Amino acid sequence: MKVVRQKMGLLLTLGLIFLGVTVTVYSEETEPSMMDLIQQAGYEVSEYDRPASVILIDANTGKYLWGENPDVPRNPASIMKLMTLYMVYEAMAEGKFSLDTTVVATQRYQAISQIYALSNAPIVTGVEYPVRELIPMVLVPSSNVATLMLAELVEPSPVAFLQMMNTKAQELGMTQTRIQNATGAQISAFQELYVPAEMDSSALNPWEDNVTTARDLSILIYHLLQKYSEILAYTATAQYTVMAGTPYEETFDTYNYSLPGLRYAYAGVDGLKTGSSQTGGFNISMTAQRDDLRLITVVLGVGDWANQEGEYLRQPFANAALEYGFSQFEYQVVLKAGEHEINGQKVALANDLYDTVRKDSDLSLQVTEDVVRLKHALPTVSEVIPQRTQGIIMVSSPEKRVKKVTQKMATPSLSRKSRLAIFSGVGILMIIAVVMVVHNIKTTQKRRQARQNRGKRERKNQR
Repeated sequence: MKVVRQKMGLLLTLGLIFLGVTVTVYSEETEPSMMDLIQQAGYEVSEYDRPASVILIDANTGKYLWGENPDVPRNPASIMKLMTLYMVYEAMAEGKFSLDTTVVATQRYQAISQIYALSNAPIVTGVEYPVRELIPMVLVPSSNVATLMLAELVEPSPVAFLQMMNTKAQELGMTQTRIQNATGAQISAFQELYVPAEMDSSALNPWEDNVTTARDLSILIYHLLQKYSEILAYTATAQYTVMAGTPYEETFDTYNYSLPGLRYAYAGVDGLKTGSSQTGGFNISMTAQRDDLRLITVVLGVGDWANQEGEYLRQPFANAALEYGFSQFEYQVVLKAGEHEINGQKVALANDLYDTVRKDSDLSLQVTEDVVRLKHALPTVSEVIPQRTQGIIMVSSPEKRVKKVTQKMATPSLSRKSRLAIFSGVGILMIIAVVMVVHNIKTTQKRRQARQNRGKRERKNQR
């Protein structure tokens, strides 16, 4: 089947070339560059605006599909808000509060919302804001005050919350991440309002940026979508309205211009989060799904902060990475449920084994202990994310069953001590038997002799 697919692919490629269509086929040995992907996708972008770091992974399995400098440390700006939201969703999963829980706006929150240098959503003192309304404020207009309101709902102490964030990052496998603030903006930008007045802020680093990598952010988003994919309901549309039907209703436009109907619309995109800063440039984390394949790409450090067109320029790079993923990889069943013979071993699967693979790649399988997996599986983006496997039941062949029955019927082996005991017992029994035989013979002889003597006496008396 693989050979047939390869031949069909070759014929299709030749046909497209004959029609004048440019076709690029990549193998595992020839990875394209970012600018190669831009050219293949048909975008015109300057080399000057090339991102500092890019990664592409599969959202179903966490497989690393492609990247360019994915481990370069970068300031992610507001993309770090996704970590705060991860903590929020985790707290809700633990029953600490719900989407209907409200946060009452304080004068401090209102003051933060009015800081011009920060991206925000209007907040009014005394108004109760439900969690379900604060989440889209974080995701769409990238509200810094909404982020703090949610963070302080999880943990009132900003210092303790940062410790929680860093601990969670390490737990998820984000080994190159160091978080200094919950919002992506330096604490110094909050005009001494980041921490409530009554709390000690001496442990904070107000002038430090968050540091992470494209790889670490992709790991975060993988876990976020695996556990709390409902977050995409807030990021899938070009506009989102919060506090609808109240005097505080606001409608926000997305910064993700790859969503349907926008300037760089790309089929399948439904999230996720952008970020930009003077030290980090223009960044975007994006996800898209086509059929069963969902991809995640993270693009960091596009363009120059002095050119605000970078807000748009990050989109072609993200789109091109996604295009490469959808054209080169697929999420499929690599082994159906049922009985199979793998490398001479008969096994049975209760469920189908799914994995993400390069199209027309080697789908050889291997059995290890009680699971089956691809022999040449793509690597995962983190050691914390395991390879896809499927539990199996070993199925014995008829020859093996006969051997097992024969072994059960065979005489069990005995220890040397047991054999000596048996031999001794048999010997004693034989000696007893001999003694009894000899005794019987002598007794019989005596009786015969006695009868003969009686006969002689009787004949003598008769005379």
